Amino acid sequence: MEKNKIIGVLIGVVIVIVVGILGFAGYTVFKKPSENQTMPIGEKNVNKELGGTSSVSKGGNAVLNSIPDKKNNNNALNTTTTTRKKEYMEDYEIIGKIEIPKTGLKCNILDETTPRSLEIAVTKIYTTSGLNNPGNTVIYGHNYRNSLFFSKNNLLQKGDKIYITDADKNKIIYEVYNTFETTSSDTTFYARPADSTEGKREITLSTCTDDASSTDRRLIVQAKEK
Repeated sequence: MEKNKIIGVLIGVVIVIVVGILGFAGYTVFKKPSENQTMPIGEKNVNKELGGTSSVSKGGNAVLNSIPDKKNNNNALNTTTTTRKKEYMEDYEIIGKIEIPKTGLKCNILDETTPRSLEIAVTKIYTTSGLNNPGNTVIYGHNYRNSLFFSKNNLLQKGDKIYITDADKNKIIYEVYNTFETTSSDTTFYARPADSTEGKREITLSTCTDDASSTDRRLIVQAKEK
């Protein structure tokens, strides 16, 4: 009888130990974030990335995830042929970064234009041969009428510099040569192939004007390779 009690106690202890080990292992697995999960960053880091503003766009911002080919993008306008690892912001591929010293902007350029991608960065909406390649690339960003993204593009003048670093880490200096306003449906300035830009690279920045009563107007900034 005494022997059976001892065996029963030992079996109970073993069961408790096994359950504890399995429980701890399960907690560790589920606690670890997946490689696709984005983690929020503090306002201080957001301010640094976006150029010192204390405002955060609707939906917040997310850290960058650097992972190999998370999704297959068949966009024919992507001309990158290297075997580099693609970088992502949330589910959007980062094709480069833009810096505008005049406005204090420094942020990612995303390859896909959606309501969400425009909340967290600026996006490519057209390109003739790829970012930082000869021809024209049109980049769109919101005007939040504060300091976010393209909110201060109205300050840009002829001669101001814009720096574009593409996904292959090539950094090109562009110089503003023209600004104008047009309608949201005007795309006549998009198609500027290499033969019309004298073989040089050009970028075009597009955003809403400061006139909140007119959502149809766009402020356009054109810049060419310096």
